[in-house]
Amino acid sequence: MIDRTQASNLLLDAWLNLSSILWNTRVVHSMTYNEAHIMGILHNHSEEESPLTATDLIRRTRLLKSQMNKLLTTLEQSGFITRIRAQADKRMIYIRLTEAGAAAYREEHRGVEDILAKLIDRIGVERALAVSRELTDISSALDDIVPAAK
Repeated sequence: MIDRTQASNLLLDAWLNLSSILWNTRVVHSMTYNEAHIMGILHNHSEEESPLTATDLIRRTRLLKSQMNKLLTTLEQSGFITRIRAQADKRMIYIRLTEAGAAAYREEHRGVEDILAKLIDRIGVERALAVSRELTDISSALDDIVPAAK
């Protein structure tokens, strides 16, 4: 029977292997992993929802404020995002993906979709859905357990 320490070690080993494959392999080519992550959040964020701020993006990515500011500046200079000051509260600045940003993200995402299609072909749709649910549960638990950086 596997004990808690062995389970911890197996979970950590699987996590590190997955992280290494995703982090150290250039899954996206024309932007950094963090740029693609931010653009993905903005791309998938429904316009019907409230607009996203840098603080929202920091909360979702757990990047440091200084990292986020640098990334947003780079994305803005590339024409991929715009920053829009809120009319009601001038202190709020909303981040929106531009058409050029959406197109660049979709182009990069096609490569990721190809990789995911091959993965699903290999492990099957049902298993992919089960793993997705498990990873979502694990992410949620970790979000509660691990304090965010300040």
